[in-house]
Formats: sequence, C-alpha cells, structure tokens
Amino acid sequence: MRRPRDKKDFAEFEFVRSCKKSELLIEENVLNEKGDLKVALIFPNSYEIAASNLGFHLVWKLFNKLPRVRCERFFYDETFERFYSLDCQTPLDEFQIWAFCVHFENDIINVIDILKRKSVPLINVERRSFDPLIIFGGILTYADLDFLKVIPDVVLHGDFEAMVEDLAQILSPASRDELLERFSKLDFSSVKVFEKKAKEVAKFLDLSKSAPISPVVPARGEFAGRVLVEVERGCVWNCSFCMMSSCKKPARFVDPNVITKLMEKDLKLGLIASNVTDYPWLEDIVQKAREKNIWISVSSLRLDRLNENLLSYLKQHQHSFTIAPESATFKIRQILGKPFTDSQIEKALQLGRKSGFSQVKLYFMYGLDEETEEDLTAIGKMVSKAYEIGYNDVRLTLNAFVPKKGTKLGTRKMQDAKILKEKAKAIKGSIPSRCDVTFESLKQLQLQYIINQAPEGTWLEVLAKIQHTSNWSKQLFSNILLSFFSLIEERNDGFQVLTS
Repeated sequence: MRRPRDKKDFAEFEFVRSCKKSELLIEENVLNEKGDLKVALIFPNSYEIAASNLGFHLVWKLFNKLPRVRCERFFYDETFERFYSLDCQTPLDEFQIWAFCVHFENDIINVIDILKRKSVPLINVERRSFDPLIIFGGILTYADLDFLKVIPDVVLHGDFEAMVEDLAQILSPASRDELLERFSKLDFSSVKVFEKKAKEVAKFLDLSKSAPISPVVPARGEFAGRVLVEVERGCVWNCSFCMMSSCKKPARFVDPNVITKLMEKDLKLGLIASNVTDYPWLEDIVQKAREKNIWISVSSLRLDRLNENLLSYLKQHQHSFTIAPESATFKIRQILGKPFTDSQIEKALQLGRKSGFSQVKLYFMYGLDEETEEDLTAIGKMVSKAYEIGYNDVRLTLNAFVPKKGTKLGTRKMQDAKILKEKAKAIKGSIPSRCDVTFESLKQLQLQYIINQAPEGTWLEVLAKIQHTSNWSKQLFSNILLSFFSLIEERNDGFQVLTS
C-alpha cells in the first residue's frame, strides 16, 4: 500500500500501522495472499478492545484458511475517514465483503457510522449491485434481534469453526447477487433480500479439533502481551439475565494438552471463558504454571468456585481480584439466577484477603422491580464487610439491569431513568465514603436496551430518518434511538432464540 499524501489520511495510516507493528504474530503466514475474494473483517470498536477479543483473531485466521479468501482486519475510530486494514493498510473501499463482529449492542452505532461515512445504504434491501456485501456474526446473532433483519445483508449464526467447510464451497469471486444467493443456501445463514431465515445455529462441539488460540499477541488492551486461549465456550450456569447462559449451550472445554503445549514455549497466557473457574483442569494448569514460573491471567472468576491456591497464584501477578455478587441480598440474587449465599460471598472475600489481596473489585446490578430500599442499601453493608475483613481498597462498579432478548428476564422492561437515579442515590448513600464507586452511564445502558429490544419497524423508521441527513453524527443517531425508549413495549409471547 502506497502511503497517502493527504495529511489527515497519512496520520490515520500511520496510527493503524503502529497498531500492527506493536503486535507479535505467533503463527506465520496467516494472511492468504493468494486469495482473490477480499473480505474485510471489522471489529466496530477501538483497537484495544478488538485486540482483546479472541473471536476476532480466530475468525480472521479461519477466513484466511478458505482457498479463495484474503481476509484483512479492521477496527473503528471516530477520527477515521479512509479506514485502513491492520494487516496491509489496504483501504476498506477495496473489499467486496465487509464482515462485522457484533458482540456488543452499542457497537451497532459504530457500524452505522462506518456505513454512513462510506455512503453505503443503511437498510439492506436498498443496497445496490456495487455496494459491499454486509455480513454480521458474533454473540448477538445467537438471539433473534430485529436489527439483524434490517442492517446486514447476511447473518451467520453460530460458531465460525462449524461454518468453515460450507463457506469454502461458496466463497469465491462473484457478483453481489450471486454471493447473496450462495449464502442463502446455508442452514446457518439469514438473508433478508430472500426472506430466508436460518434453520439452525452452527455449533462447534469439539474445541480441540481447532484449538481456539489467538494467532496474535497484542501489545495493547486488556490482555496485552499474552496469548489468548478459549478454555470454555458456552456456560454451565443459568443466569437469568445473561445471553451466554441462554444462547450458547452446551458448555464445551478445550483439552488441557493444548494449554500445556503453549506453556512449554514459555508464553504468557490469557485464559478466556464465561467463568474460567469452571474449567475442570484449572488446578493442574495453575500448578504447572507455578512450576514453570509462567504468568497466566484469567478473564473471569465465579466467587463460589474460588480457592486459596488459585488466588495466591494470581496474586503473584496482579494487585486486585474481581468478583460479581450482582446483588447484596439473596432474594435478588435468586431472581438473577446467581443464588450465592451471604456466607459464600463472605468466604470469597476472606479467601482473597488470605491470599494477600488488599484490593477487591465488586460488580453489582440494580433496577429490578422486586428491589426494596433494603436490597439497595445492603450493598453498602457488603462494602463495609469487605473493609472489616481487611481490604484497604474496595472498588464498586454498578450497572442498571438491561433486559436482553433470549434470556429468562428478556421480556421485562428496563426501568425509567428517574427510578434508576433514585435507586442509585440510595445505593450511594449507603456506601462508605472511602470506597471508589462507578455507575455505568444510564444513557449508554438505555441505548443498549433499545438496540437489543427495538422491533423491526422502529429500526426501519430510525434508519430512514438518518439515511439522507446532511448533518450526520453518532450523537444524532443516539438521540433518535433514545426518543423511542418509552415506546418499546413488553411482548406477551416472549422472544425467540435461535436453536440448532
């Protein structure tokens, strides 16, 4: 790629190139340079978040295993105009297929921003023969969300590893219409222009057949400097609010030999799972890591599965540990599907302190109809208990409950901002002043709710409003979405979840 002459374009080009230069490739020749069908794999968020997402790197590697496909990675930045690929700094306009990884509702705003900046029609049925073919994949495609019927041309539902064989048969250079027709023949695809809905979610049941190991070690992001390994896919638990629990059954685990072989290369590892503590061989892995003096970090811990051996190992490399009680009362925890007892939470805090941690991070949720003031102020009592146990630094993150389609609580309504602000005030008043407290933005949570729950007609109306606006901004789009908050009604028949 020749360097751009325009000063702004050059700055964008250099920033993307600096991100690429900071990466360490642990697999050679991932990019299929012989591929003649160019696919842009786009993570619609910052480089740091994209770099921390194992699925993004896995799909990139697997796309490039298809004989005719050359897949390059992209990420999002509000300042970008040209959008250059990470791998070769190729402009986005040169790709026939744009495949978006959609894992978080609010990233859809960034998807729309990219389409607007590149003058691509926002509504799928309005796209023309010369427009890129827009594909969505990721965790959000496991549920029947209505924006999937309006924005993407193609939705690929499920695990990408289980799609590779079929995709290899259909992905070769062809016209846009021909590619759409080919995609429509796949059981795990939805193609709006043909009113074709997926018959199944593709599921990859044996993780060891294609070990989920990142081919890239990023120097930035949450897991900087570590090789990411997915040790569990799906979840063994049944949290009432979580799409992972509802949509990604059954839980599957990677063979421990996969991790052992990586440790033999003296690589720092990041273990990824809905709950790493559910991994059946975790104790053995931790013991081997101790013996080899290898740094392993984990993406999540379930508080009733902790032990001193694990926590004391983690303490060697980190200053704090994180648990998510979700609520300070058993009544609300039962509703959320996380029925930890008070004694289990206290035991987890004691184990952390005994292992040497002086800082603990706690995650809570509020905004359920069943909550009383006693349920809210109990959070302050739990914080006080943590100080009594001996923690010097207690940090809280609280977010309002957002009902998600496909979950057990998915047909509920999100509470009004006025009610949520009153609840937040009650919580704040109960918490010791020295505690560090963060409340997630209500506006961002409301947007998350709307994007998840808004019906197809609302999406058509919203996108039609902004399609031809000359004063486009993400703020304008967000404000239009928020104006529909009070209009989203609870559906009596519940929400459909795609199942295989």
